Amino acid sequence: MRQTQEQSMPTTSFTTRLDTDLKQSLERIAKFDDRSASWVANRAIRSFVEEREATRQLVETGLELVSQEAQGISPSAVHQWLKGDGQAEFPKPGE
Repeated sequence: MRQTQEQSMPTTSFTTRLDTDLKQSLERIAKFDDRSASWVANRAIRSFVEEREATRQLVETGLELVSQEAQGISPSAVHQWLKGDGQAEFPKPGE
């Protein structure tokens, strides 16, 4: 049996409702990967939570930096950059 870091971590039960098609997809992936549906769901949730936690930390750091500098990038400058052709440099604070 494969030994992973997750297997050595304490676990707890968590119940959720899934759309029927999502559950079927989860079961197909589990079968293909020769894993349990619970293992696949755990990995998917872990990946999602880690990504969201990293995003939250980046936002908090950005807000901290903006409050320290007392200037940021205006929404209109970001909007103009987003509407651009993708070649322009991202706007700098104060522009």
